[in-house]
Amino acid sequence: MEDTKKLKEKLAHYEKENEDLKLKVEELTDFFENASMPLHWVDGEGIIIWANQAELDALGYAKEEYIGFPISNFHADQEVIQDILTRLTNNETLLDYSAKLQCKDGSIKHVLINSNVLRKNGKFVHTRCFTRDITEKIREDQRKSDFVSLVSHELKTPLTTISSYSQLLMKNTKKDEGINFQAATKIQAQAKKMTAMIHDFLNLARVEEGQIRLNEETFELYPLVEEITGDARILDTKHKVRLIDCEAVTLFADREKIGQVLMNLLSNAIKYSPMGGTITIGCRKQPGKVNIYVSDEGLGISKTDQKRLFERFYRVTNDKVKTIGGFGIGLYLVAEILRQHNSQIQVYSQEDEGSTFHFDLEMVISNKTTTFRF
Repeated sequence: MEDTKKLKEKLAHYEKENEDLKLKVEELTDFFENASMPLHWVDGEGIIIWANQAELDALGYAKEEYIGFPISNFHADQEVIQDILTRLTNNETLLDYSAKLQCKDGSIKHVLINSNVLRKNGKFVHTRCFTRDITEKIREDQRKSDFVSLVSHELKTPLTTISSYSQLLMKNTKKDEGINFQAATKIQAQAKKMTAMIHDFLNLARVEEGQIRLNEETFELYPLVEEITGDARILDTKHKVRLIDCEAVTLFADREKIGQVLMNLLSNAIKYSPMGGTITIGCRKQPGKVNIYVSDEGLGISKTDQKRLFERFYRVTNDKVKTIGGFGIGLYLVAEILRQHNSQIQVYSQEDEGSTFHFDLEMVISNKTTTFRF
């Protein structure tokens, strides 16, 4: 009799636990069903086995038009969906994976997918996918890119004309005629400065689109450095610019983009050394490579700011530099251009003691390029 009583008590306990578990499952199901973030599950064959209402609403499908169909039916890029399925069946977790989904009305949604895999006894059960719509951000970025490209193109035409006329004036004006030659020289230097800024904006647009390309060639570094420092000396009389040991350095790289790197570093050295001083562009030659550096005696950079210095649009905002203009793209582009050259920009700086930016490039020796890896 006592055993029967205990069995009944256990049975009642298990029934209560079972009801509690059912309630929790119902609550969890209701949570997922009504979640504001689009969710869907996909089995090992790539078939959608469940989707919440937010997912259906986002793409415009009814349940019977979406659940039970291959996920590939709703992806605009078949190579991407195949890559996703391969990764997931290999038990990889997707974090902010970029994809394009096809809506019922024919429009395309750009999304970031976060997904992981549910396995039971080591066997694949299904994936759980969360999608975040970034369509408007993609469109906004494209509008910005198109605007930058358009404005940059429109500015290049008059600047080319200004540069041509200034060169003509310099050619027809003797150096000893004073103000006329100096004015023409300054016009030419300012036109080059504006052209460099335009190149920065264009390169920014190309970097964001993943379309930056290198036109590599063999060239001597010293003439390029002389050209850049010559323009700087015309525009700036506060600073002394000196070159150290950059002769006999031959590179195989994109000459124009390496010029943009050096121009950005030199311009920053001038801007952030408001009291003047010496700016040095130097080279340290090593076996198979050269370390190129730009040093100044300016304001320096705090350790905190150094960590974010090469982020897009990041600018130091302390009281010492609040009057110094800029867009915060120069060093970002420097980092990207050097990354394309398998190199890396580095900085050493102490506040109130100046800064040194430096990077390595391969040198051409006996018409052969030696490879250096970080």
